[in-house]
Amino acid sequence: MLEVFLTIVFVFILLYYGFRLFLRYGLPWLLARHIRKQQQKFYGANDQTQENARKRKEGEVKIKNPGNDKKKKKDEEFGEYVDFEEVDE
Repeated sequence: MLEVFLTIVFVFILLYYGFRLFLRYGLPWLLARHIRKQQQKFYGANDQTQENARKRKEGEVKIKNPGNDKKKKKDEEFGEYVDFEEVDE
């Protein structure tokens, strides 16, 4: 009976110190790794947009003009307009 109790206490002590070591060394390493990956992803996306901008000729202007059909379609899907009148009591 005493051996089982001591084994359980020993396991809990090992888990406690293992958790403390993980918080001290493992977690900062994981966070630094995650931050590095996010930075690489950000700078990689930024490089792609700069490459697309360089592909255009100098002085070239690109205008995005939404068609009137899209606006009409959105208005039709929106619903019916109801006119209000204020009522004095």
